[in-house]
Amino acid sequence: SICIKLFFFLMIRRPPRSTLFPYTTLFRSTAVGDGFSTGMVATIARMVGEKDERNASIFSTTGIIILVILGLVLTPVLLFGAPNIFMFMRLPLDLIDTAWEYYSVFISFVPVIFAFLALSASFRARGDTKTPMLVGFGMNILNILLDWVLIFGKLGFPSMGLRGAALASGLSFFAGSLVLGIISVYSSAGLLKLKRSYVSMSHFKRIVKIGVPSMIERFAMSFSQLLVMAISVNPMGNIAIASFHIVMRLASLSFMPGFGFAIATASLTGQHLGASDPDSAERIMWIGTFYCGLVMAIISIIYYLFPEYLTSLFTSSTEIIGLTRQPLQIYALLVVFLAPAMVLRGGLQGAGDTAFTMKMMILSRFVIRLPLSWILAIHLGYGLSGVWFAMCFDFLIRGILFVIYTRKGSWRTVKI
Repeated sequence: SICIKLFFFLMIRRPPRSTLFPYTTLFRSTAVGDGFSTGMVATIARMVGEKDERNASIFSTTGIIILVILGLVLTPVLLFGAPNIFMFMRLPLDLIDTAWEYYSVFISFVPVIFAFLALSASFRARGDTKTPMLVGFGMNILNILLDWVLIFGKLGFPSMGLRGAALASGLSFFAGSLVLGIISVYSSAGLLKLKRSYVSMSHFKRIVKIGVPSMIERFAMSFSQLLVMAISVNPMGNIAIASFHIVMRLASLSFMPGFGFAIATASLTGQHLGASDPDSAERIMWIGTFYCGLVMAIISIIYYLFPEYLTSLFTSSTEIIGLTRQPLQIYALLVVFLAPAMVLRGGLQGAGDTAFTMKMMILSRFVIRLPLSWILAIHLGYGLSGVWFAMCFDFLIRGILFVIYTRKGSWRTVKI
């Protein structure tokens, strides 16, 4: 869906740098929701493993309602803080209007996005990844249709450009949240049983205990990437910015296996620990890492062999295509090390050991990625290739540390 959205943006006939900006790290505004939903997965999965259906449902209801309220509170903060974020990023002035055009609409849907994250987490924690997947697929189809209607002004609607793209995304999240909510409450096959549950502050505190380190971790991810953009990418100019985000979008596609295996590993690890079977939990983590690495290796071969063709799907600029080739090949050579960094991290989060994953993210992002990207890209003059080598070296070190920690086994005794 990322590539489809970008194709629509490129068809607006704006400069490539403008069409690519809205998908930068600035729009990881859902870091709080992502972190909180991690706490939901860990607590609900543990209750499912213990076969405690009542408390699992209470954790679900509490998490969903609190997260929506949090989204309502956070939305005006994000809107009023946006100008300062743009300036902090040292964003070229000709992109600020474009950024605001998209951001001002998209961020208004944060409460709906948080609702979707919470509902999806509740299903996944119980081992039902199929329902969120099907709903997500329907959301993408709806998003594509709304993009066509709202960006280009079809079926009697006005042409809204980037605002239409943002509105299409927001309305798709609204539809997805509505469908998951209906299934949760009314379907006889629904797993959440929300209508038998209630909001509990004691359960909320337990979610927060797991979720806050994960929130900090997500903020560290987003903030560190903003810093990388500000000190290592944006100073190189608009063409470099466009090239960087094309590689990032292609990289995002290869992240998908990692996200999928991490989600499944988190749920199964939590359930096995709840069932007092830590050996099976660890076995799940290693199996997930192996198969994720295998899929990423296959994708990396394609990326390494066909960088120009893949880049040409996003732009016809020969300058951008030439600038993107080497960074994409560097990423292809090292991306396999992202498998343990993603899957083992997911397993540890499912076990409730979010404090360690938070520390590792802060260490790798601020001690390795951030300074190394500046040294290689700006100080030594390697440009975007230097930035992407620094990012991939971060993957490598983090993956090694997760392997060592997982083998150590202290995560087995974490209390929820």
